[in-house]
Amino acid sequence: MSSEFVGRVSRAMLIALAPVAACAGLLAGWPGAVGGLAGGLISLGSFRWIASGVARGSAPGARGGLALSALAVGVRHVVLFGALALVLGSGAAHPVALLVGLCVLPPIVIVLGLRGTEVAT
Repeated sequence: MSSEFVGRVSRAMLIALAPVAACAGLLAGWPGAVGGLAGGLISLGSFRWIASGVARGSAPGARGGLALSALAVGVRHVVLFGALALVLGSGAAHPVALLVGLCVLPPIVIVLGLRGTEVAT
């Protein structure tokens, strides 16, 4: 994953989060806005964490340690699930709005990824 692609996805995600949080806020009030925003930011953080791991692993001269990679994946999951649990457990976020915020990233990655490919004719 190139840093340019990660930057484009990050910018598109942050732009898309504004209407998601606004709509969730209109439908579910303050907890809806917090949930939509928190879900989007958590998924963006996960994406950027994965992208930095890919960049480190594919760098010239990088040592590939399977045990270290497995540990990094485990730590990422614990941190992100902890963030989700904190947001939901505090009652500050509406659960459905949180799920909507989490679902914003995949279509952005797909669209920007397909837009970056060229079809050979």
